[in-house]
Amino acid sequence: MSEPIVNAQNLVKVYGTGEAAVRALDDVSLTVEKGEFLAVVGQSGSGKSTLLHILGAMDNPTSGSLTVDGIDVFAMKEAQLAEYRRRNVGFVFQFFNLLPVMTAKENILVPLSLDGKKEDEEYMEDIVSTLGLTDRMSHYPHQLSGGQQQRVAIARALIARPSVILADEPTGNLDSESGKEILSLLKNSIKKYDQTLILITHDNSIASSADRIVTIRDGKLFD
Repeated sequence: MSEPIVNAQNLVKVYGTGEAAVRALDDVSLTVEKGEFLAVVGQSGSGKSTLLHILGAMDNPTSGSLTVDGIDVFAMKEAQLAEYRRRNVGFVFQFFNLLPVMTAKENILVPLSLDGKKEDEEYMEDIVSTLGLTDRMSHYPHQLSGGQQQRVAIARALIARPSVILADEPTGNLDSESGKEILSLLKNSIKKYDQTLILITHDNSIASSADRIVTIRDGKLFD
């Protein structure tokens, strides 16, 4: 059997000290296979966002280890981590996080711009066409619907060809119809581009689309 693309072992995250200490993650171990769509389900305060931030190297664990695509993530220094995030992980957030002064196309290309890389025009056109954004490239975020803004965010997550896509409640700010559409696009995109998707949600109906579901409660993971 091949090595899992994501291998997190014994992750602990503690905020605060002494009596005020909060154990947001409590000895969490998780493996994810290449090409898998994993849903992490939990209520607010369960630790799911903390887990996603650590898997995306946006936060450090108090203890534990994380290997992604053969890379020992927390053995790297900050400059290496920043480069790792740009190249290996694509993020999709609930509130889109688009830059209002940039067009849709400019927003999509931000990860490449930060990395000093040129656009692969053929790949860009393929992503944009797959996500139904071809006629929206010159629009600014305020000229797009919520669903269109989230499609731009997905394109931005895909543009650097990362091995893992992390989605934080990606349908949470959308109406139910747009949410279903975005979920379908995410699933189709990771299949088409051979990527792995880890999605966190509090919504069991969203999670039911995944290949596998794990539940997080009080910082502990249940398969």
